[in-house]
Amino acid sequence: MDEGKLRDEVARGVQAEAILRNPIFDEAFETLLTHYNNELLNSLPSEKEKREQCYYAINMLQKVQDEITSIMQTGKMASKELGEDSLQ
Repeated sequence: MDEGKLRDEVARGVQAEAILRNPIFDEAFETLLTHYNNELLNSLPSEKEKREQCYYAINMLQKVQDEITSIMQTGKMASKELGEDSLQ
């Protein structure tokens, strides 16, 4: 990968890490996760659709967090690659 693309990946990784460390993001994520888990656990047996919606919402929250984490890790790997390139 060329240096410009690596630097872009590093910048994206820094931004992703800032999001994951942001207390507002963390609070919103935990609030939503708790809400959907409570809705799921407190649903009536007849509320199959509600449980399915909560299940999908919980999974989507995790996918968002996983994607941001992946961007952060890619940035860290790009940073290491740039460090190796600067040593050569």
